[in-house]
Amino acid sequence: MKDEIRKEVLAAIRSIPKGYLKDPVVKEAIRCVLYGWLKKKGFNPVPAFRNPRYPEGPVDIVGIKEDHAVEIAFCSNPTVELANIKSLERVDCEKKFVISFSPNKKKVELSRFFLKAGIEHIYVYGQD
Repeated sequence: MKDEIRKEVLAAIRSIPKGYLKDPVVKEAIRCVLYGWLKKKGFNPVPAFRNPRYPEGPVDIVGIKEDHAVEIAFCSNPTVELANIKSLERVDCEKKFVISFSPNKKKVELSRFFLKAGIEHIYVYGQD
């Protein structure tokens, strides 16, 4: 699953002309890829999902099954960020992913210390 997502995201990023490859553009491209991927896997995607019991920031997108239970959640940023980890921790589901997309591999590696048990990491430009 992780490799499939990574490949689809990487293909989307590579299709964007270099002059437009800014972090907000890449983040939205990832959200678009995840939306399509979730639909393909039979989920109902919900972008900017926030647990109503907590005021903290939303996760980028979740996949919901027909019973309205969240099954999978994603956040993305150039590196692994504590705010994303906290947002993911507040979503009640089994599968949680952080996607990082900085071309600076060393920076991404250093940020991985924020990861916690139960949250998987997908680095767009490498294998985990």
